[in-house]
Amino acid sequence: MSEQEEDLIYRMYKLVGDRWGLIAGRIPGRKAEEIERFWIMRHGEVFASRREELKSSES
Repeated sequence: MSEQEEDLIYRMYKLVGDRWGLIAGRIPGRKAEEIERFWIMRHGEVFASRREELKSSES
């Protein structure tokens, strides 16, 4: 991913959340699966820790 693509992904995610198809539509040549995989690789640990916090607070 280029720096411009990463920047666009971050900005789009803030606007539309995890609607990967919509985000990919803004980046020529990229598929939704690519965008999602990129996001998970960069932010997977953050999401995993948030899920654990939510599970703990629900108990």
